[in-house]
Order: sequence, then structure tokens, then C-alpha cells
Amino acid sequence: MMQTDFLDLFLSTEMIGYIGPLALVVAGYYLVQKDKGLGVIAFIVQSLFIAQYFELVDATPDYWWQIFILIFGMLFTVVFQLWDR
Repeated sequence: MMQTDFLDLFLSTEMIGYIGPLALVVAGYYLVQKDKGLGVIAFIVQSLFIAQYFELVDATPDYWWQIFILIFGMLFTVVFQLWDR
């Protein structure tokens, strides 16, 4: 059985490294559905992760997919839900 660290879910450049950003997107969607204020907190947390991934991209370009997952996931699950029309 494969044993993974928690950091592998976010910092691995393998397929397992996409689970962390996807989990953040799903958690953001869930929080926006519960309360709009929690959605703002989810937006801030996801933005901090994106900033950290941009720092990692300076070292290696392997983290672009995590950035794309978070940006598009944040756009569709948090930003569109917070806009009241």
C-alpha cells in the first residue's frame, strides 16, 4: 500500500499533487454554499496557495497545473457564487 505525506497532496509534481488543489476547490464550493462569508475566507486561502505556487514556479515550471486548477476552480465555485446579480 502506498503511504503519502500530507505535503505530497500539495507539493508533489506527480498525479497525487493534484488532489490538494482539487480538495481546496471542493471545500471552497462547500463553504460558499453554507455561507457567503465563509466563501470569502475560502477565496483568501486559495489565493494564498496560488501565491505560494507562483513562488514554486520560479524554481520549476511543474506547478502550473496546480495554479490552473486553483484559479479556474476558484473562478467557477467561489467568485461566480459571491456575485449577487
